[in-house]
Amino acid sequence: MGQDPELLEEICAWVRGATKLPVWAKMTPNITHITDPARASLASGCDGISAINTILSVMGVNLETLRPEPTVEGYSLPGGYSGKAVRPIALRMVMELAGMMHGEQGAFPDRSISAIGGVESGDDAAQFILLGASTVQVCTGVMIHGYGHVKTMCDQLEAFMGKHGFETIEAFRGHALQYFSSHADLVERQRQAREQKKQAREIGKDAQWECDRFVEQSDMLVSNK
Repeated sequence: MGQDPELLEEICAWVRGATKLPVWAKMTPNITHITDPARASLASGCDGISAINTILSVMGVNLETLRPEPTVEGYSLPGGYSGKAVRPIALRMVMELAGMMHGEQGAFPDRSISAIGGVESGDDAAQFILLGASTVQVCTGVMIHGYGHVKTMCDQLEAFMGKHGFETIEAFRGHALQYFSSHADLVERQRQAREQKKQAREIGKDAQWECDRFVEQSDMLVSNK
């Protein structure tokens, strides 16, 4: 269902019409463009998006039995992969959702994102918030470390906020989004940086020597950086 935006919009509309409670649609990562079903869900009236669900995977094949693992009576099927290994994928998809919802041309600036995927520390949570999430969910992390780990994560998040002088979540939510660009822009930025370094190495006349940077400028004349 999560791979069919039209069907998802219809069902989310049913749910939205049946309750006054907040509704978040949980997105599958098993799709090329996660923004398509998310946009359909939000258009139906959902209050927000949660992402991501688990990633379809085959955990392995037993080389003795020649059967996939894990098995039930010798048979298996693709299952949901979760845990910290999926966090980079979740981060990318949350970033894409935030761009669609809250970016310069954001279609749903008043809706929220609840991030899921490999969160096991306060630093992990901070990364998702920096990419636009309003809340962060944990499942596998608690299953591994126990409910007491939630307090540890909160302490770690508060330490991160204190280090950077943030007093609220909103103070840094989405801050990292401005630093995403295109391949073409990155190539151009790199070209400009190389040109600036080249110009800095070129001392053409005595007046260009600076007393407080004399040693640095001398080193740059023979540097290959």
